[in-house]
Amino acid sequence: MSAQVTPVNLQVPSDPTAPIVADLTVEALRIAYVFRRDLEKLSEPEWGATGVYVLLTADGSGQVYVGQAVHLRKRVFQHRNKPKLPWNRAVLVKRDTTHGFNSAEIGYLEGRLAAEIGAIPGVEVVEGLRSQDATLPPHHMLALDALIPGVWAALRIAGMDLLKEADLDDSDGGGQPGPRKSHTVIPGTVPDLVAAGLLPAGTTLYLSQGGTTASASVTTAGEVVVDGVAYASPSKAAATALGLQSSNGWTTWHVGDLTGPTLAQLRAQLPIVEGEP
Repeated sequence: MSAQVTPVNLQVPSDPTAPIVADLTVEALRIAYVFRRDLEKLSEPEWGATGVYVLLTADGSGQVYVGQAVHLRKRVFQHRNKPKLPWNRAVLVKRDTTHGFNSAEIGYLEGRLAAEIGAIPGVEVVEGLRSQDATLPPHHMLALDALIPGVWAALRIAGMDLLKEADLDDSDGGGQPGPRKSHTVIPGTVPDLVAAGLLPAGTTLYLSQGGTTASASVTTAGEVVVDGVAYASPSKAAATALGLQSSNGWTTWHVGDLTGPTLAQLRAQLPIVEGEP
């Protein structure tokens, strides 16, 4: 995920059994943190809502459950009575708007979260739905993708270690930092292409190599999403899609279809910016 700051309004009650609530005003999300023993303290009117949830363990197993529900409070109670893993804390996420999420939206978000969390080393997603609901139009999926960093921030507050394998700085197009040029700097990131209007958010990318074909989507933040996981580096995304240790995503990914321009060809259209020698 791309680094960014998420403003959070955290409400910590003096009652140690009451849920902690976080409001993410930019994303219009409300998050509840509650211990398994204290589920009765979840307000029925407040948390009888549609959303997604994550169940966390503290036994060192690394197991995490990702789910969706049209009634969050009832669903986590079901998990307490018939647990699928020895969880001790729940993180509930709902839309802090008048109409809230619908079933297609939480289906998509559940899949995205399960994929992102499943990409963390040492973490096992138990029965998380990896295939996102694809019935939503592309622009709707883009809007939901923009909520993922907020949910990621909420999980960090819960104490989850969300560190994934770092994306390489492949701005020279080869997966390694290039030699320093004198006096000029050529911008070289996917966010640069999105900002310049050369690569609209929501664009589908395609690759085909060694008998393997794959597709990816581009988020509003300029990340490349492969199988539900967002990568800041197109080369890391390509390597993952191909099952390789490395790949030059700038020349491997084609825009629109396999005959479309490569990301490198789009990058060549970016203006040259004066820089330090």
